[in-house]
Amino acid sequence: MGLSPEFSPFFQKESGFCYPNWEEINSLVEDRYPESKWHETWCELARAWAEEICECSGTNYAVSESKNFLIVSALPKRLIRDTSKFLDRSLLAILKNLEGVANDSGYGMHVVFVFDTIDHYYNYISHFHGEGVHPMSGGMCITSSGYTHFAVPATDLSAFRSPLVHEMTHVLVEHLPLPIWLNEALAMRMEEEICRSPVFHIDREIYDKHAAHWNAETVQQFWSGGSWEIHGDSFELSYNLAQVLWRKLESDLRAPRSELLGFVADSNWSDGGESACQNRFGISLADLVRDFLGEGDWTPKPEMWKPKVESTSDPRTTNCRRDIPLAHDLE
Repeated sequence: MGLSPEFSPFFQKESGFCYPNWEEINSLVEDRYPESKWHETWCELARAWAEEICECSGTNYAVSESKNFLIVSALPKRLIRDTSKFLDRSLLAILKNLEGVANDSGYGMHVVFVFDTIDHYYNYISHFHGEGVHPMSGGMCITSSGYTHFAVPATDLSAFRSPLVHEMTHVLVEHLPLPIWLNEALAMRMEEEICRSPVFHIDREIYDKHAAHWNAETVQQFWSGGSWEIHGDSFELSYNLAQVLWRKLESDLRAPRSELLGFVADSNWSDGGESACQNRFGISLADLVRDFLGEGDWTPKPEMWKPKVESTSDPRTTNCRRDIPLAHDLE
């Protein structure tokens, strides 16, 4: 089927890119198509969107399609073929590694924008940021648009697969109300598992930075997710601390895989995962931090956190390849 003209008015262009009004598009899909046609319709909508992004991005860009993915890029044909196969394999690998936790339900295809310059990448994702300075990123899972997709810059063709796996993991667990630290820990763990990339590193210099940065106040930023919004050491150390905590659960506690996945399934951003940790492992998250940084007031205290902004719409009201329960982007 071709794209129905009734959707065209909602494929709006701004700042040189196409940012569709997915809420209005979703209403049309629900009103005018039977549910048996929703997947096919969302696939066509995604293809039309991908073509629009190509047209906005320049003549070097093209749309490539695999079993599960639409990829917009200016990559050489051989490389895009390899990337398409890699994405399909990685999708299956993440679902297997995070069995019962990762979920690929939804209508339409996964959409990936691979930008050939860092400026092109940042020009696109700036639409989803508010005012102010934002941390640098090597990829972004964009959930606030209404059609979850991910964007990466391909400035280093030897290394851009890791960000793709990282962002794909975010896509596959976004149906869960995970604390940001746990969401990021899972994404980095999948990078290691699938790409065999040495994501985790810590030495005396990095440890000293942790010891100097984390205290009773800043650790609450970590548990609440606010530390990822702070440019500088807070941003970088938050990723590293998330990895440390996951390794303590996985290696130091030698928790069985079923318990680890159960902890992920039970965790909630509202308390940073504290209740799930106590119920599953009989310890506090503070115990994990204490084992790393020594004595301190490390316990998650949700009453000290700023209220989290939630989406005003039901996460299931947009039936495309994922809508989000929480209004935040994961970088």
